[in-house]
Amino acid sequence: MVNRLEESLLLTKKTNSREVEKQKLGTFLGVFLPCIQNIFGVLLFVRMPWIAGVAGGLQFFLMVGFCCVCTTITTLSMSAIATNGKVPAGGSYFMISRSIGPEFGGAVGILFYLGTSMAAAMYLVGSVEVFLKYVCPQASLFGDVSDSASLFNNTRVYGTILTFLVMVCVFIGIRFVSKFSVLSLAAVLLSIFCIYIGIFTASPARSPYVCALGGRLIAKSRILENGALQCHKNITGPLYQLYCGRNNSFDACEFFNSNNVTEFPAIPGLASNMFYENVLTSYYREAGQAYDDISFPPSAEYGQASAIADITTSFTILLAIFFPSVTGLMAGSNRSGDLANPQFSIPVGTLCAVMVTSFVYLSTTLFFPAVADGRVLRDKFGESMGGEMLVAALAWPHYWVIRIGTLLASIGAGLQCLTGAPRLLQAIAQDEVISFLSIFKVVTKRGEPLRAQLLTYAISQGAVLIASIDAITPLITMFFLLCYGFVNLATALNDYLKEPSWRPRFKYHHCVGVCICLTLMFISSWYYALVALIIAGGIYKYIEYMGASKEWGDATRGLQFTAATRAILALGTKPIHTKNWRPQLLVYVPVRNDLSVGESNLLHLVRQLKAGKGLTLVTTILEGDICARKDDVEFVKTQLDEQLLKCRVKGLASVIVAQSVAEGMKNMVQSAGLGNLRHNTILLTYPEDWRQTEDKENSRLLQFTSILRTAQACSLAILMPRFIEAFPQSKDTALTGTVDLWFIVHDGGILLLTAYLLLRNRVWCKCRLRVFVVTSEPDPNGVLKNVMTRFIYDLRISAEVEIVEMSKTDISAYALQRTVAADQRRELLKEMKCQDVAAKSDLQTVIDEHYVGVREGADGEIPVPPKPTKKASIFKVFISGPAQDSSGNAISEERRESKGKTDVNLLNPVREVKKAGDADDRKKGNKEEKGDEGGRESEDDKKSMNQHSVTFAEGVAGMKKSGSQDGSNGDTPSSENSTPANQRLNEFTFSPSALRAAITGEGESENAESVHNLSGKKTSSPRRLHSAKRLNELIVERSADAAAVLINLPALPKSPGSEFYYMEYVETLTDGLKRVILIRGSGREVITAFAE
Repeated sequence: MVNRLEESLLLTKKTNSREVEKQKLGTFLGVFLPCIQNIFGVLLFVRMPWIAGVAGGLQFFLMVGFCCVCTTITTLSMSAIATNGKVPAGGSYFMISRSIGPEFGGAVGILFYLGTSMAAAMYLVGSVEVFLKYVCPQASLFGDVSDSASLFNNTRVYGTILTFLVMVCVFIGIRFVSKFSVLSLAAVLLSIFCIYIGIFTASPARSPYVCALGGRLIAKSRILENGALQCHKNITGPLYQLYCGRNNSFDACEFFNSNNVTEFPAIPGLASNMFYENVLTSYYREAGQAYDDISFPPSAEYGQASAIADITTSFTILLAIFFPSVTGLMAGSNRSGDLANPQFSIPVGTLCAVMVTSFVYLSTTLFFPAVADGRVLRDKFGESMGGEMLVAALAWPHYWVIRIGTLLASIGAGLQCLTGAPRLLQAIAQDEVISFLSIFKVVTKRGEPLRAQLLTYAISQGAVLIASIDAITPLITMFFLLCYGFVNLATALNDYLKEPSWRPRFKYHHCVGVCICLTLMFISSWYYALVALIIAGGIYKYIEYMGASKEWGDATRGLQFTAATRAILALGTKPIHTKNWRPQLLVYVPVRNDLSVGESNLLHLVRQLKAGKGLTLVTTILEGDICARKDDVEFVKTQLDEQLLKCRVKGLASVIVAQSVAEGMKNMVQSAGLGNLRHNTILLTYPEDWRQTEDKENSRLLQFTSILRTAQACSLAILMPRFIEAFPQSKDTALTGTVDLWFIVHDGGILLLTAYLLLRNRVWCKCRLRVFVVTSEPDPNGVLKNVMTRFIYDLRISAEVEIVEMSKTDISAYALQRTVAADQRRELLKEMKCQDVAAKSDLQTVIDEHYVGVREGADGEIPVPPKPTKKASIFKVFISGPAQDSSGNAISEERRESKGKTDVNLLNPVREVKKAGDADDRKKGNKEEKGDEGGRESEDDKKSMNQHSVTFAEGVAGMKKSGSQDGSNGDTPSSENSTPANQRLNEFTFSPSALRAAITGEGESENAESVHNLSGKKTSSPRRLHSAKRLNELIVERSADAAAVLINLPALPKSPGSEFYYMEYVETLTDGLKRVILIRGSGREVITAFAE
C-alpha cells in the first residue's frame, strides 16, 4: 500500500510539472515580442524625423549605427551570462549581480531601476505631447501649446493625471498589465507597418503642402482661411497682414517684399532626390537661432517657429536624446522565470529583437531624409503642416493610425516600466545588499510589491514634472549605458580571469562593449556621465563599507583572488625596503571565560592606527585541544568577526587552539602571513592583573613576558598600551591637548611614526604633538633643540621639541637598548646605502653628536665635531663601561676594533673622544680613551663604572630597608652577565639573582655576593640611582595632562627569573598617566626625510 501511495504521489507530481511546463512561454512570446514592445517607443514617432533633419542623413546613420552596435554587443554579453548555468527567476539583475558580485550588482540594480523608472516618465510625457500637440490641442489649460512654456505646464498637469491612472492599472495587478500590453504591442507593429507602406507610396499627390517665405516655413495655422492654405502675397491675404500689417515693423515688411513665396509638397517621396540634399548637410544650432542663414531674425510672431532651434543641438546632444530608443533589450530576460528554456530563449529572442529593431532604425535614418523636405524634417512639432507629425502625414492609409498607435505604444511602454521597476527594486531589497532598502522587500498577499510601487510612482512623478522629453532622455541614457557597461564588464572579467566556472554555451561576445558604453556616455554628456558614475561609485562604496555578506562566487571575487595572488608572488621573498615599512599589526585580543571577546577599545585603537594602510591580523588563543574545541573556535571566530565589523576594523580574524596562550602566540608570530605580506608589529595590552597567579609555571606574568620575548626574537616591533579602558573609541568626541612622545631610545622612528598615525585619525587630530628628547648632557645654547626642531620639520611633522636633561643613572635601564639600537641603525643605513648626509640626519646620530660636542666644547662655545676615526666607539657615548654586543656580552678588544671600523664608516654617528695627550682636553677635564690599539678602558672609566654599581647597590639596600613591597621606589638592576659587577648595570635586567638577594637577604650566587660586597661602599652621587620612580616623576611632571604618552618599552630580561622586577619597573614607570603606549622597535622601522 505504501508503494502504491508513493507511485500515485510521484504520478501527480509529474502531471503537475507537465502542466507547469505547458504554461511556460517560448522564445517568440516570452522574449521577442516583449523586447520589440520596449525598444520601439515614442521617440521613433516624435523625434527621429527631427534628428534626421538636424543631423543629416549620414551623421544620423552613424549615430544610430553606433547605438545599435552597443546594444548588439551588450546582447551578446547578456546571452553569455544567461547560458553560463541555469537562469533563476528574477531577470537581468540576478544574472548581472551573480556574475560581478553584490557591490557591482547593487550599483547596476539601482541604476537599472532608476533608468526604468525615468523611462516610464519619458513615455508618459511623450504620450501627453502627442495628445496635446496632435490629437486634441483644444485641451490646453495654459494657452497655445505652440508656446514652450504653455506646453510644459500642460504636460505637468496631464502627465500627473496620466501617471496616476497608469499606476492604478499597476495596482490592479500584473494580469491586467499583460492584457493591455498585447493591445499596445499590436498598435506599435501596425504603426510601423503603415509607416513603411507610406514611405514606398509617398508622392506629391499624397503629401500635404507647406508654405515658405524666402525659404522659411510658415506655420500653417497663421495662413489658413476657411480651412484652405493661402500661400500668396496678395495684400488681402493673411500672409501680407502677418508681415506688413498695421502693428508690424518695417524690417518684417521689407523681408516680405524682398522674398518670394513658394508652396511645395512636404513629403515628395523617394523619387524626388531629396536624399542628396539632406544626407550630408547638418544644422546644429544654439537655442533660439535659425536653422538657415537668412539675415532676418526668425520669430514665432511671424509664424517662423518651425525655423527656430528650440534647444541647443549637436551630435552628442542628439545622440543622448536618441539612445533611449534602442533600450529595452532586457525585457525578455526579466521574464526568465516564466520561460520554458531560458538558456535558449534569451539569446535567440533578444538577438532577433535587436536585429529587427536595428534594421528599422537604420533604414528609417535613410528613408526619412529621402522622402521629405529637409525644412519639414527640422520642423520639430509639424507646425508648417498644421501641427501634424511627419510620420503621421507619411503613413498609409491615414494619419489617425499613427496618432492612436503612438498613444497606445507610449502608454503601454510606460505601463511596462512601472510594472517592472518595482519588482526590480523588490529583488534588490530581497538580496539585502543595501540595508536601508529592506523595507521594500515586503509583498502583498497577491505577491505585489506595494511599497516598491509607491516609491517608483514618486520617482516617475518627479521626472514627469520635468515635462520635456529632450531633458529626460539624457538622464535615462546615462543610467542605461552604465548598466549595459557593467553587463559587458562582467563577461570581460570572466574572460580575463578564465575562471573554471565560466563555461557559457554562447561564445560570441567581446570586451569592446565596455569601451563603447563608456565612450557613448561621455560623448553624449560628460557631466551627466560623471553624475551617473558618482552615483554608481557611491552605491558600490556604501555596499562595500557596510560589508556585503553575500557570496555568489562572482567574477569580482575571482579578480580579487587573482590580484592578491599575483601581488604576493610579486613581493617575493626579498626583504621589504625600509622606506616601504609600515605597521603590519598582529593584534592579540584575549577571550573571556564565557567565550566573549573583550577589550573593544583595543580594536578601536587598531582602527585609529590604520592610517598606515598596513595589514591587520587579529587573533585570540583558546587553550586546549583543537579536536575538542572545534565548535568553540567557530563561535569565537564569529564573535571576533562581529567585533571587527562593529569597530570598523579592516582586518582578518583568526582563532588558534594551543596548550597555552604563549604557545599559541609563538605559533602565530612565526607562521601568520604569506611571504612578505606578514606582520611586523605585535599589539597587545598591558596586563594589569599580572600579579594574580594560581599556576606559577603557567602564570599570566610568564605567559606575557614569553610573548614579548617571542616578538623580540622574531624581530617584531611591540606596541603595548596601558590603561586601555581610558583610550577613546572611534565614535567618541575628538580629544584635545597634547600627545607627548618621550625619546629615551631612538627605535628607528617607530615612536614618531606611531604618533603621526594617531594624529591623522579623527579622534586625535585636534591634539598637538610634543617631543621630549632625553639627554644626559646639558644644552645651554639650545643647539640640540634647534637641530631636533629642524630634523622633525624635515620629516614633515608638526611638533614642539623640548630637551629634558637627566642623569645617566636615571636612564641606565635603557643603556644597552641604546647601544643595540645604534647597532641596528648602522646595519639599516648600510642596507639603505645612505650617503653621508643621510647618515648624519639620523635622529639618534644627531643626539649622539651633541653629547660629544658638549664634552668637547668650551664655555658654551658651539664646537665643531671632529671627524671619526677607526677607534671611535658609539658605546662610549651611552654607557661608562666596556662595549657590548646585541646580546649584552662584552665585546673583546679585537672584535671591538673591527666592529668600530665598520660602524664609523657606515653611520658616522659620534665623534671620537680625543686621545690622551691633548692639552686642551685635559684642561676641560674630559674623560679620555687611552690610545692603545687594544681599545682598553682607562682606569677612570672603570672607576666611573664602579661608582654606578655602588649607587645601585645602595639603592637596593635602601629599598630593602624601607620595606618596599611593589618595587616602585627604585629601579631594578640590570645585566645577566656573570662577569664583574660593574658590567651588570649596562642592561635592564638588573641581574635578577643579585636583586633578589639584595631585597630578601638570600642568595648564595656569585652575583649576590658581588652586589652585597658593593652595597657596603659609599658614594657621593645618590642622584645617579637608576630609578624608575625618578623617571616617572619627570614624565608625570610634564605629561600628566597629556591625552596620550608614547614612551620606549625597556629591554626585556634575557634570563628567566627576573620577570617580576621587569613588570614592577614598567608599572612604576607609567603610573600617574592617563593613557600610555609603550613602544619597542625592531630596528627595521625608519621614518625618513629623504625622497629617495
